[in-house]
Amino acid sequence: MDVLWRAGDPLPVRAVLAELNRDREPPLAYTTVMTVLSRLAERGIARRHRAGRGYAYEAALASPADIAVRQLLDEHGEAAVASFVDHVDGDARLRERLRRLVEGR
Repeated sequence: MDVLWRAGDPLPVRAVLAELNRDREPPLAYTTVMTVLSRLAERGIARRHRAGRGYAYEAALASPADIAVRQLLDEHGEAAVASFVDHVDGDARLRERLRRLVEGR
């Protein structure tokens, strides 16, 4: 994901592979990187676009925290949100920050 976040534009698998293998021994296989990127796209963490006969990939989420929140919500839904609010309720500073974030949207 770091490669996609740094790129800013969609990258073909070969470009991601080249960047990942820059300082890596032994190098990753093309099919390994292609499979991981495909799975990230299926999970909504990356987006893929047709590029010739293959695909180009870009980040769909902006940070590791966004990925963690997405996974938490996918796995636990409303229960995760309710638990989060319960934990925030005990911290006045965090509760105020959450209130400002909710009101700002």
